[in-house]
This record gives sequence, structure tokens and C-alpha cells, in this order.
Amino acid sequence: MSRPSPETHSDHSESGLTLVELIVTMVVMTIVLSIGTYSFRGFTNRNAVNAAANDLLVAINLTRSEAVTRGQVVSLCRSADPTADNIPATPVPSCTTAGGSGWETGFIVFADNNGDGVRDANEELIRSFADFGQVTMTGNTFVADALRFQASGYIVSPGNGTITSTNPDGSRSVDIVISQMGRAQIK
Repeated sequence: MSRPSPETHSDHSESGLTLVELIVTMVVMTIVLSIGTYSFRGFTNRNAVNAAANDLLVAINLTRSEAVTRGQVVSLCRSADPTADNIPATPVPSCTTAGGSGWETGFIVFADNNGDGVRDANEELIRSFADFGQVTMTGNTFVADALRFQASGYIVSPGNGTITSTNPDGSRSVDIVISQMGRAQIK
């Protein structure tokens, strides 16, 4: 049996990446990841706007349903402290009517015994919704601060209301339209 001579090469060839191939691969991966990150940011912005609009729609439908079920006025108002403790002597959380913020700070649903759209100490808190971060939510004149539903399910307002949910850069917005009959829908 003879041994192969040192000059004879075996069938195995050496494999590996050259420095140029490695750098090109890293550049391509960096480009792909940066495109993916940008797309993901857009996805999360759109998702935040949709989630905020859906939560507000749930709150509107809950308010209308509670008004019909209880046979009295039930209100939904924007609140700067929607998750604060509910202390009967101090109506916390309370409604916010001051300018400078919109529905994005959070909102509360409560049994509005006197029908004024502002929560008083003796009025039961039904549900609260926390703030929505970077999303802005502004209402037109009829729904700037509160929505009040009568026992019939109609809103106490001279006209239709629209609340617009917008992402931080303004590239995505969703409208929640509330008819005088109390029906709300996302457009």
C-alpha cells in the first residue's frame, strides 16, 4: 500500500468566507434590518391609533348600553386621572374640561344622576380607561369633553359628534363618528 505523496492533493477543498464576502453580507443584513425596523415602527404607530379608537368605541357602546339598561343618563367624559382611586367623598376619577388635552389622557364612564356630564361625588363610576400615550384624540364641538346618553340610547347633543385618533407624526388617523341616535362607528 502506498501513501499519497505530499504533492498530491486530497479530494477535500478548503472552504470559508473571505473578508470581502463577510463585509458584503453584513452590509446587506444591515440594509434589510433597517428597512424592517422602519416598517415595524409604522406598524406600531398604526396599531396604537387603531387600539385607541377601538377602546373609545368600546367605551361609547358601553355608555349607551348602560344608559338603556339603567333607564337614566350615563356619561362618558375625558379624564386626566382615570385610574385614580374611587373615593366616594371626592369624585376621583373626575372629568376634565380644561383645554390643552384631549381624549387621549383617558376617560371614564359613570352614572350621571343629574345629567350634567360631570361626575359628582354621589355618581357611580362604571368603568375607567387609561391614557393612550403618544396618540392624540380630539373631538369636535359636540363631543369635545363628554358624551351623555339618555335612557333611550340617544345622545344629548344638537349634532353628530366626531372624535379623531391620530398617531404622533400625523400620518394615520381614524374617525369615530357618533350619530344623534347614539350609534358609533369607526371610519
